[in-house]
Amino acid sequence: MKKLHNIQTPAYVADIAAISKNMEKAKRIKKETEIKLLLATKGFAMPAVFPFMRGTLDGTTASGLYEARLGATHFGGEEQGKEVHTYSPAYTEDTLREILKYSGHIYFNSIHQLQKFAPLVRAARKNAVIGLRVNPRLPLVKNSALYDPSAPCSRFGVQKEELTDGVLAQIDLLHIHNLCENLAEDSEKLIDHVRTEFAFALKKINHLNLGGGHFYTHKDYDIPRLINALKKLKREFAGTVTLEPGAAHVLNGGYLVATVLDIIPHAQKIAILDASASTHMPDVLEVPYTPEIVGAEIVEQGKASEPKTYILGGNTCMTGDVIGTYKFEKPLEIGQKLIFTDMMQYSFVKNTTFNGIPLPDLGILHENGRYERVKRFGYEDFAGRLGA
Repeated sequence: MKKLHNIQTPAYVADIAAISKNMEKAKRIKKETEIKLLLATKGFAMPAVFPFMRGTLDGTTASGLYEARLGATHFGGEEQGKEVHTYSPAYTEDTLREILKYSGHIYFNSIHQLQKFAPLVRAARKNAVIGLRVNPRLPLVKNSALYDPSAPCSRFGVQKEELTDGVLAQIDLLHIHNLCENLAEDSEKLIDHVRTEFAFALKKINHLNLGGGHFYTHKDYDIPRLINALKKLKREFAGTVTLEPGAAHVLNGGYLVATVLDIIPHAQKIAILDASASTHMPDVLEVPYTPEIVGAEIVEQGKASEPKTYILGGNTCMTGDVIGTYKFEKPLEIGQKLIFTDMMQYSFVKNTTFNGIPLPDLGILHENGRYERVKRFGYEDFAGRLGA
C-alpha cells in the first residue's frame, strides 16, 4: 500500500491479492455446486486483470456488442473454452449479426424480439443457446429503486404468464437477473422462488441463468446458504445453472488514488482533489453513497467544522461534485495522496471526460507489492469522444 503514495494520480489500481481472494471464494462455490460463474463486464472490465480471473471463471456476460467483443477477445471465446453470454433490452439485426461473431449465448428481453430474431441466431450458430429474460416479480433490491429489476413497470423481462408451451419450445435458457448487492438470504429467496414458481418452465429448458447481484464476497454473505440453495435447485433441475456477478468478483479489489490539490480554509474546510465524484466515481452521486478512505473516518454532513475534518470535492465546475465529509488522523496537506477503497466495481466502466477532466490511469498492484501502470489516457481520448 505504501507504494501507492508515490504514484501519479488520479489512478484506479486493481489489487491482485484481494481479487485472488475473491476468486478463491468463487472456486469454492463452483466446486461444491458444479455451477458456472461468469464475469459481468458491465461491472468490471479491465483486460489486464482478466488473466488473474480466467483460471476460475467460465467466461463473461455482456450487455451489448462492444462488451461481447471485449470478452471474447481478451477473456477468451469459445475456442479457448470460455463462454460469452449477451443480453440486451433490444437488438437491431445488424448489431445482432455482429454480436454472433463473438457470443454463442443470446438472451432476448421480449417475445417479439425472440420471435423476430431466433431464426437468425439458429441459422448463424448451430449450437447457439437462446435465452429469454423473465421478470420474477420478486422485489429484493434494497439500496435503490434505480437498480430493482422487479420494480413496477420494469422494462426488463417477460411475465410468467407469457411462458407458454410455444414460447418455451423456442428457447434453451431462462434468464432471471433480479438482485443488486444482495446477501445470501435474498439469493436463497430468489433461487427458491424460481425453483417453485417456474417449475413448469424448468422442465422444458436445459439452462438457467440466475443473474448477478449475488454479493458472495461480502463479509456478511453466508456462502454455505447459497451453496445449499443451489444444491436444492440442482436436485430438481438437471440442466446447467449459471451465476453472473460483476461487482462481487472485485469487491474491495482495488482503489482510486487521488491527490489533494488545494485546501479552502472556510469554517468547513474543503479539499479539492484531482479525482471527481462526477467523472470518476459516478455511483457516489447516482446511488448515492460515501466511499471509504484509508486512514479516514466518514463524518455526518454538517460536522465538517470539527478539527481535521474536510469536505472533499472534485476538480469540475459542477456544484454537486462532492465526494463526502471525512475526518483524518492528521490535518490534510496539499500534495497528499488519498486512497479510496473498493473502486474496481462500476467505476472506470462508467467514468466520463466531462469538463475535459483527464481520465485516471489504470494500474495494477501485484501481490509482491509492485505497481504497474497499464494505461495512461490523454487529450486524444477526450477529443476522440467528441468527434475531433
